[in-house]
Amino acid sequence: MINFDRFPNNTRKALTMSYDDGKTADRRLVSIFNKYGIRGTFHINYGLLPRPERIEKEELAELYKGHEVSAHGLTHQSLSITPSENIVREVMADRIGLESLVGYPVRGMSYPNGLYL
Repeated sequence: MINFDRFPNNTRKALTMSYDDGKTADRRLVSIFNKYGIRGTFHINYGLLPRPERIEKEELAELYKGHEVSAHGLTHQSLSITPSENIVREVMADRIGLESLVGYPVRGMSYPNGLYL
């Protein structure tokens, strides 16, 4: 029998930890999570990684190892005001770029600014 109202190990409840933008403060946060066995999801903007306050591309895979990396829009444009022809690029280019860094399929996404169509 398959239970769809359960998490792994037949658990009914789960705590989710979700953080946006790949800021340098994630280094400390991930260290704390790793120390206590907490897993998180980190929503990253691939197109904004070269900025000084962001995690560097070269460290992304190792830093978030054991956690989930998900898409957050290539340049963090609010999809509700982004022209339709640019939405696919914002989502797919972010996903493809992140997959090239982490080495696995990026399946999750958090809407930039929490705004959606």
